[in-house]
Amino acid sequence: MKSFEDQCVVVTGSATGIGEACAIELAKEGANVVIMDFNKQGAEDVHQKIKAFGGKSIVAVADLNSWEATQSKIDEIAKSEKAIHALIHSAGGFPNYVNLLDCPIDAWDSVVNSNLRSMFFLLKAVAPHMIKQQYGRFVSVSSMAARSGTNPNPPHYTAAKGGMLALTRQAAKDLGPYGITVNAVAPANVATPRTNAIRSPERIAHIQKSTPVGRLAEPEEIANAIIFLASRKASYVTGITMDVNGGATMI
Repeated sequence: MKSFEDQCVVVTGSATGIGEACAIELAKEGANVVIMDFNKQGAEDVHQKIKAFGGKSIVAVADLNSWEATQSKIDEIAKSEKAIHALIHSAGGFPNYVNLLDCPIDAWDSVVNSNLRSMFFLLKAVAPHMIKQQYGRFVSVSSMAARSGTNPNPPHYTAAKGGMLALTRQAAKDLGPYGITVNAVAPANVATPRTNAIRSPERIAHIQKSTPVGRLAEPEEIANAIIFLASRKASYVTGITMDVNGGATMI
């Protein structure tokens, strides 16, 4: 039997990048994947990729910056799919590199909300369903930006990703008695279309030089760690942050 046979797994931000890699790999492992993203066309494209190899998936468009929209969509999925066994929160990110002094005041809320507040909304929405079934996996995608200050990162993004790690620990403590694990993965320097678009050649060369493995990560490499934490095999792992960064935080 495949690892996620007969399981429903929601993946936010799955129209591209790490989320897309998670959705595709989970479908290969037998999961019924919910491709959740505000980008309907991108989500439909991933759905077609999964359909092409015989995988199971559905598309769910939701505004994760809205509590009402998030709760309504999670409740709808739980009802239609009978259960939500795991939720992977990969949505978020930031639009461009900027330092503390140059960070626009009006940009703060949008980045913090899309990364951290959305995680709170998702936890609050999905936890009652997981508590009812006495089983659940929640995995969020944080960042090396929350673990190390050696690389330049936007302050609102760093703060949001750091908050996600603290919320991971708090949620793990609160939900552990109900058979629910809550963990985070902290990637670094992943070669996704969005982040590649805002990196200069000099920035990429610096990453390659300063990372022990000498290259950027592929989205599938991050997805593999996430999928482990979302599986039954990680039943005694909760409240942790798994660093997947090619050794970058050892520097």
